[in-house]
Amino acid sequence: MRMTGNTIFITGGGSGIGQGLAEAFHKLGNKVIISGRRKERLQQTLDANPGMAAIELDINDTTSIQAAAQHLTTHYPELNVLINNAGIMLFDHAEGPVDDELALLTVTTNLLGPIRMTSALVEHLKAKPDAVIVNVSSVLGFVPMAVTAVYSATKAGLVGLARS
Repeated sequence: MRMTGNTIFITGGGSGIGQGLAEAFHKLGNKVIISGRRKERLQQTLDANPGMAAIELDINDTTSIQAAAQHLTTHYPELNVLINNAGIMLFDHAEGPVDDELALLTVTTNLLGPIRMTSALVEHLKAKPDAVIVNVSSVLGFVPMAVTAVYSATKAGLVGLARS
């Protein structure tokens, strides 16, 4: 991936790793569009980084994903990088029964979200030279942790998705 001259969309870009990536790529002169569910987090990141853009996105909602993809391809036709970063890590303690709602939320956010976001943008990205899709995983995808087994499994799945 070239480090400059890109138009980059980052899911979960208003905090944590996503915010760090957004700020680093922005400082290199890339056009960066961040997304997330929390307007206040997005606005804080925008305020600290003039020229960066943001859109609201709920990675768990297929309608929100489709709307975001439509907005991106319409308003940022030069988009050539997708960074699937949005994720959650909830403690599920696999030594006992795992709460189904927690498992479903984790799988939907961490694995189905990136699959759906990629699917929504892949045809657009394939038409761009130097297009890149980055999936942010975790060491726990390789060395799982029992207290967060579902998270670990989703991150392993994300690795498999990227390798595919």
